[in-house]
Amino acid sequence: MKITFIEPIGIDIHVPRAVSVLEKHASSGVFVEVVHLDLPPELTGPMLSPVPLYMNELIATVLRAEEEGADAAIIGCCSDPALIEAQRAVKIPVIGPLQAAAALAAGRGLNIGMLFPDEHDWKTTANWVRGNLRAYGLSDAVSDIAFVPMHVEGEDSLIGNMEVTAEIVQDRFRRQLHEQGVPAARAMLERGPVEAILFGCTIWGGMIREVAHLIDAVCIDPMVASLHMAEAQVRITNLT
Repeated sequence: MKITFIEPIGIDIHVPRAVSVLEKHASSGVFVEVVHLDLPPELTGPMLSPVPLYMNELIATVLRAEEEGADAAIIGCCSDPALIEAQRAVKIPVIGPLQAAAALAAGRGLNIGMLFPDEHDWKTTANWVRGNLRAYGLSDAVSDIAFVPMHVEGEDSLIGNMEVTAEIVQDRFRRQLHEQGVPAARAMLERGPVEAILFGCTIWGGMIREVAHLIDAVCIDPMVASLHMAEAQVRITNLT
């Protein structure tokens, strides 16, 4: 089985980390390749561009994955950009972390809360996420959406920032996951009937195991959930 994981940015800064996480969790016999988009400089950086002019290239990359023999594709962003359009364009399963996490929680009868980094405008992200959840028919499964602060004083935004290294990005996400994400998750549990939590950025992929024991809920790693959803989708459609 071949699964293509697509980083929806124009540089390879996250590719080695994504390969490491996905290979660690892939089932036996599953080969995972990680690719990124071919984007112009104004849309490039370590984070998803706030202007969604990358959509056509993202769909084209899904089409290319199918042509090159992938059994499934994963769009590596927790807002699921272009997911529905990509699913319509190909015959292979196309997985988004948001849809996968909500479906997993709903399949267990759990209310899910979602924590996203505040790197992008939080209102735009919240509206985009809620719109997608309605389109999936899964909005009722989501009890709460909240945002984790990603900066301390003096730190620049990561969006479009070509000066940062992969290590800087990962260190910042790990620091904020531990210092801000865990308290935000606990606060979410106190506010309402949340029983599962999606940590809504694939840069947090592989890190959730570090904090899961601190949170009294099912903690969903977006990369691991997407990978296993992709594997399951391939297996249930290939019954021979």
